[in-house]
Amino acid sequence: MSFISARSGLLAVCLVLLYGQLCFAVELRLYTEENPPLNISRAGQVSGFSTEIIKELAIRTGDSTDIELGPWTRGYAKAQVDANAVVFTTARIPAREKLFQWVGPLTHTRSRFYTLKSSGIRITSLEEAAAAGVLVLPRQWYSYEYLQTKGFNNIYTVTAPDIMMQMFSAGRADVLAVSEMALPGMLAMVGMTPEQVEPQFVFLQHQSYLAFSLKTDPQVVERWQRALDETKRDGSFTSTFQHWFPGQQVPDELLQIEVGR
Repeated sequence: MSFISARSGLLAVCLVLLYGQLCFAVELRLYTEENPPLNISRAGQVSGFSTEIIKELAIRTGDSTDIELGPWTRGYAKAQVDANAVVFTTARIPAREKLFQWVGPLTHTRSRFYTLKSSGIRITSLEEAAAAGVLVLPRQWYSYEYLQTKGFNNIYTVTAPDIMMQMFSAGRADVLAVSEMALPGMLAMVGMTPEQVEPQFVFLQHQSYLAFSLKTDPQVVERWQRALDETKRDGSFTSTFQHWFPGQQVPDELLQIEVGR
């Protein structure tokens, strides 16, 4: 039996029968940003696909969670130095591999360039994107890091996705670089719809994870991974995915589970 407190530290040692091991429940501090439909604030509460998965994993592991929505830069920094700290949903890329302990994958993402349909801009390569006008991006997004390495010098950096969208909708930026999954929610921030933009060149694919700090007990990370694997086996991961992405099939890559886990 597990006694679970949503936010307090009043958790006792619990026997997690599902995994057949004695574990010490911990309180995790999770950081994220406004990034619908993965993470979104509604009536003062954080929701979204990734958030709902996290809440389910907390129930299954017996750990408590305190989710804080704010600037990505703050959460990303905290998850590199604090124990029991997590930042999500985080692209798992070679440059970040040794900075965190990873639980996932949660998403498989294709990132595209987008322009207004009325702009007449056509982008079929990275070279064309680099010459297409002002490209606006949050400075801590992986797409910004990636495009910088490709020599882009037309990027205007901002601190948050909502500022990015305000600039784009006001005509102060010519090009967006966002994931296909996130696009509808991003546009909705500023009252726009996908019909108003033109999908352009796909420049990046990656998977995103929960990124646990290196100071977090590896056994905690391991039980979160096992809990996530179980949601994929029993279908609850698929149900949550289809709720937030109606009409879409879960990519096969997300449902694959490593042998031995």
